Amino acid sequence: MNKTVFISSTYDDLKEYRAVWELLEKFDVNVRGMEQFGARKEAPLATCLAEVEQSDIYLGVIAFRLGSIDSQSGKSFTQIEYERAYELNKEIRTYLVDEQNARFAIQHIDRDDKRTKLEAFKALLRERHTIESFTSVDDLKEKLGRDLKRLLTQKQVEESNADEYIASKHVIDRFLLTPKQFSGREVRVCVQFKGKPFPASKKLCAAFNLEFGETIGRTIEIVKPEGFKNSGLDELYSSSRHAETIINPPNLSQLDLYAKLQFADKEVASVSARYKSQTYFDPPDPDPQSRYEITYSADAKVILLSSKLSEVT
Repeated sequence: MNKTVFISSTYDDLKEYRAVWELLEKFDVNVRGMEQFGARKEAPLATCLAEVEQSDIYLGVIAFRLGSIDSQSGKSFTQIEYERAYELNKEIRTYLVDEQNARFAIQHIDRDDKRTKLEAFKALLRERHTIESFTSVDDLKEKLGRDLKRLLTQKQVEESNADEYIASKHVIDRFLLTPKQFSGREVRVCVQFKGKPFPASKKLCAAFNLEFGETIGRTIEIVKPEGFKNSGLDELYSSSRHAETIINPPNLSQLDLYAKLQFADKEVASVSARYKSQTYFDPPDPDPQSRYEITYSADAKVILLSSKLSEVT
């Protein structure tokens, strides 16, 4: 028996994004959403919840708008639909807009109280689920397609890994030409590690909106797709949540993964954090008259704070 997918999102701001319906036609699946409700005597919210209850998979697509509000609870229809799916233990996949890189018209961005409620809802989703972010219709389709392959039976033959690398090569080539346009896009790469993990510097974290003290980097070389040696994409970074992946990868020399392309319009001189100031002499000559001192200031400080004595004497 085919599974049923319910698509939950606001409408006016995400009309073009709901084109993912075309993607779902590739799968043996029944699709439910507001486009198919038609004229019914039930109130809109009751109709939505009935569809959620009859579905196997909930797909939530959320951008910058809260959408229709239920007068009794004060919650958005989208949140109430999600909560019913969560309560019934449905298969849930949620996709949040990449707030740094996606482009939306200003009339499709909520402010004030609605924005506060929307941010609280997004925080709840991030707490409960592994969230995917999207920057464009194509980006959302790509990620949805990959997730649905794991959940559903495809009508068509799956794309080979080679095809996925070819698509990634095209995106990376364009990114290196117009990085601002393609920043936030996700690509599949196979990387080879060239050095040990290091803490990301404060300046790098500031440039890419990462958490300083929770971000780890590692020098790499892109093996697949080919052609990106010395391209500038020679470091891989990960937050504390996923840091173990690059600290202790399953394969000690190479790692096959999906990664986001990121762009900052500023130079970052040092990518590795310093927790201790260091002084060097240049040139390293013993003659005091021919050398001068260079000091590198620390980004932060690390200490040991005593907590208790061990029981070992």
